[in-house]
Amino acid sequence: MRVIHICQRDDPDSGGSLRVAEALGREQRAMGVEVWLLFLYGSRSHVCEEFQDHAICLDLASSKQALRGIRRFCSVLRKVKPDIIHSHDGIIWPRLVLMQFRIPVVMHSHLPLRSTDSRTGRFLVKHTTKLLVGISLHTIDTWVEDHFRPSRIHYIPNGVDFNRFRIADQREKTDLRKTLKLPSDKRILLWVGRIHRSMKGSDRIERVARQLPDDMVLVVVGNGPEYPGMLERCSAEIAAGRLIMVGSCNVPENYYKAADEFLFTSYHEPFGLVILEAVASGLPITAFPVVEGGGAVCLLEEFGAVMLEDKATDEELAAMLQHSGNRSAQALENRTRALKKFSWQTITGKVMDVYKIALIKKL
Repeated sequence: MRVIHICQRDDPDSGGSLRVAEALGREQRAMGVEVWLLFLYGSRSHVCEEFQDHAICLDLASSKQALRGIRRFCSVLRKVKPDIIHSHDGIIWPRLVLMQFRIPVVMHSHLPLRSTDSRTGRFLVKHTTKLLVGISLHTIDTWVEDHFRPSRIHYIPNGVDFNRFRIADQREKTDLRKTLKLPSDKRILLWVGRIHRSMKGSDRIERVARQLPDDMVLVVVGNGPEYPGMLERCSAEIAAGRLIMVGSCNVPENYYKAADEFLFTSYHEPFGLVILEAVASGLPITAFPVVEGGGAVCLLEEFGAVMLEDKATDEELAAMLQHSGNRSAQALENRTRALKKFSWQTITGKVMDVYKIALIKKL
């Protein structure tokens, strides 16, 4: 079988969709599948290095170059001749190509269909998607509400690499903190993701940084539109050693292994892959309420996250943070339970079953 995974960019700050495509591609190659990764925008980076000549970048700067992208995309499909196209984005112009080639398209629904702005765009996505992989029941409900046939939807949550994200012993943790230039005498509260206010809750990150106990430091790994502003607004916390801004990182697993607990702040989150990464790394989770996104809500509840409140006073928040990490035994149990349910080997097997169904001519 020959499969192309379509992503927006080979960029660690592009979100969980790239992590999912990378992990599925790696597992599928181990199963003997011929896997290709196609990136619509930007240039080659760390994922392309792994997949080498089976990774292709169209090198577009933006959707304003869609006509050039259509020509290049057509050329790639004629060259590779895939049996399955696995789409990890909702960008509209590639769908015009997919209508022409009629290759079965399996779409990973990282976002609701309504996140595609135009009515025409939603029509194209629905018309060219043969089967949908729904990562959460909430996301599936949104697609059904937008009249996508339930019989074409398969519920498959995202997974996590338990070898990559694992618990470090004390010696490894000490060595990692030294290598990463992190303090050895403080509890490390870790945040990982794209720094964005309305979706990822960067304002909540800043509030936590101001209320941390003296024996704690907040380490923020990732980039995004709010990164420069956060650097400026939190200059006092950074200077005092209460906040460390790491920026973009291709190996976030090292920071998970060096940390003591994990902070989740998203307002909107369809799934919350970082929650699974924290669980796999044996970290207790402290979180603010998710406004929208059933997948993340379910994961936080399943793994017993300590919930903070936006309405809490500064004194109340500081007190909750002081005692947030006293759950090491539960965190170890969480990893054991997650291993049975969320390994990429298990998830990939389910995705391969969806491919087999998609190859049936009529559904």
